[in-house]
Amino acid sequence: MAPLSLLAKLQGPHDPSGNGIYESPMDPFALAFSPGWELVLVVDTALSMQPWFSTANAIAACAHDLPLFHSVRVIRMRNRQGRPLTFAPDASSLSRAPHGALRRCMILVLTDGVGPHWQRSEVFALLRAWADHHVVAILQTLPEIEWGLTSLVARPARLRAPTPGCTNRDLAFHASEDAEVRADDDTMSESRFIPVLELRKRWIDQWVRMLLTNSRVHQPVISIPEGNLPDRPFVPKQGEQARSASERVAAFESSVPESTYALTKTLAMAPLNRYVMDLIADKSRPVATPSDLSRVLTSNLLVAYEEPAGEEGRFGEVTFDFTDDVRQCILAQSDSVHTYQTAELLETHLARHMPTLAGLVDRLRNPTPDRIPAVTSKSTPYLRVEASLLTALSTQSQEHRATAERLRSDLCMQSPSIGVLTPSETDNY
Repeated sequence: MAPLSLLAKLQGPHDPSGNGIYESPMDPFALAFSPGWELVLVVDTALSMQPWFSTANAIAACAHDLPLFHSVRVIRMRNRQGRPLTFAPDASSLSRAPHGALRRCMILVLTDGVGPHWQRSEVFALLRAWADHHVVAILQTLPEIEWGLTSLVARPARLRAPTPGCTNRDLAFHASEDAEVRADDDTMSESRFIPVLELRKRWIDQWVRMLLTNSRVHQPVISIPEGNLPDRPFVPKQGEQARSASERVAAFESSVPESTYALTKTLAMAPLNRYVMDLIADKSRPVATPSDLSRVLTSNLLVAYEEPAGEEGRFGEVTFDFTDDVRQCILAQSDSVHTYQTAELLETHLARHMPTLAGLVDRLRNPTPDRIPAVTSKSTPYLRVEASLLTALSTQSQEHRATAERLRSDLCMQSPSIGVLTPSETDNY
């Protein structure tokens, strides 16, 4: 975030009063060094974005430390399948010009472009309205090479800020070195251009350079035309869903770093929610990064519960799962030492939130059918994982095989009253 401090060179308001349309700063002392910029950080809360929440907090904290900003607001964009696009707190004021135009406003949207609402026109209409009055950019958590697999497909362009610090509406767009498309061109004059930046210092540095100079700067953008925007239905990769579990696992393993796949093998041993994933990532060696978690969540290996399953409470509920065949393919590549270590980690940290995990390590080391916990609607998501672990360990003894078969049979007899596992929006990636 350090390059943003260069924007302090721009002339700010003479009277940085707190009477604007925005909420009060989170830091009451921010008014003491206010040169007149507002920062609004819009955080996409789609399922695949959960590993990046701590990064969003870090961005907001760094922004508070910069003398550039009068105040910092964090707005959560609720991005869920089958639910309307909403913002908390309300973001309706961003579509209007600030009162008196005394204060510049910068809007940064932190997203991976994978959630369901990026396939709909509503969010792009909002971006266009914001770009009419503010400085807007998208912080893309995925590397540029993977943008084509999301709903935010950026095109290469050269942008120029005719006036330093101007809003996106005033940006001049040039398509290529030898084919200029000026702002007054009939085909482009009504479009709004939103720069898309990798979450790296050099990308933000280049964007700031564009805002401060009158030079043309190479910058990937998404263009939003005027008028009614069509929805952008996602077109899945051809034949993706027809591939077998082993083929999907093999394709995923070959396309990600070794650290990502090592994390995937550990995640396959656990009932998953955001907090469990953070725990496993934190305890992994070496420590997994948000990018590793993001790759797993945006793979086609996970499914999501329509409604959280298992125990109530944010630490005990289960929101993600591997299908049984995918999990079994992954666990087949794990060794028993790693399995027992992970089971001990889960029992130590999660048994009070997921009571079914109490005694898990002992049941895996000394399995007998009569020690299987009762299969209920609340215990089912945890016992599905245990059944897969027992199956993966079944080469160790006949007791492992017999107990795994008994548990799988009990699970098949249990009515799935907790709901059905359905592909989540993260499968679209």
